[in-house]
Amino acid sequence: MPDNLKKLFVVEEKIVTYRFMRGMYQARFRRNGYSIEVASKDFDIMKQKFLEKLKEAEEMMENKSNRYPKFGEFLQEWLGIKKQTVKESTYKSYCDLTRFNLLERFGEMPVNEITRKEIQGFLFELAEAGKNRTAHKLKQVLNAMFEVIVDDYPELTNPTKKVVLSHYEVKKGTALSKDEEKTLIEFCKQNPHYQANDAMLVLMYTGLRVGELASITCDDTYITCVSEKTRRGRRDVVRKIPISPMLKKIMWMIDFEKVKTANKDTIRDGVKRIFPSRHAHEFRYTFITRSKECGVNPEVVMLWAGHESDSDVKTSRVDRGYTTYSEEYLLAESKKIDYDYA
Repeated sequence: MPDNLKKLFVVEEKIVTYRFMRGMYQARFRRNGYSIEVASKDFDIMKQKFLEKLKEAEEMMENKSNRYPKFGEFLQEWLGIKKQTVKESTYKSYCDLTRFNLLERFGEMPVNEITRKEIQGFLFELAEAGKNRTAHKLKQVLNAMFEVIVDDYPELTNPTKKVVLSHYEVKKGTALSKDEEKTLIEFCKQNPHYQANDAMLVLMYTGLRVGELASITCDDTYITCVSEKTRRGRRDVVRKIPISPMLKKIMWMIDFEKVKTANKDTIRDGVKRIFPSRHAHEFRYTFITRSKECGVNPEVVMLWAGHESDSDVKTSRVDRGYTTYSEEYLLAESKKIDYDYA
């Protein structure tokens, strides 16, 4: 038998190398998480020692593995924390994103067995299927989850740290043209029975987010809403948007009770009926754009829109925090929003 084969033996499908040196048989096995070294003057005793060490190592690895939760168990715990710390709509989006995409793939795996390679392959599959946005969102969620896991189990590392994805350009909307704005008005006049009309008009001339419509109140001067960006557990942020001349022109077409009960899917379908390539959030872009085009103070537009920052606003956040505009000034600014559709 060749010398090199004399230096190998097999135990439980593991190929172990050994050497005979200074009257001792010495065996070593270091891979796949094992680190075993034994020695004896007798070859059979050396093999027996190796088997005993191997059994001890396997029991230790099994016990170590059992102390880690399965990914599905940790996901439920993580979602439970999120339920107490984020808004209901945000919590629901986390549930949908994780349960539909992660549970089937990783749910039964202990968290310590999920590798960078497995996560990378999973996200590449999504990207190749054209689900780039989902892949990027899942990468963020997985990273957040594993940051908590490695805090609980410091011996683990975050497998998402080295995960890479190609750049994904988020599709941004644009303001409607004045011709499109006129098209919307004419459609609502000619089709008053469509459920989404009232909501679309309010979105166009207030800059509200769809999720804020349910909270609106209206008087002769202001549309008031609770900001959708209010964080759970914090005091509601209330915004007041003055009724501009443009909104006054079409107020007769708006039933505010219908606006408050408008379903987001109904609004989405209504927008697609008129503008197949548009979405409801572009009404917000339109209000902000028209306000600036009409010369409204950009900082005031930011206040009406509920934005924390705006590239057009050069003052610092501290300066804005110490600025309280008078009601007369805000109403005067709103009167600037008056223009022809085309």
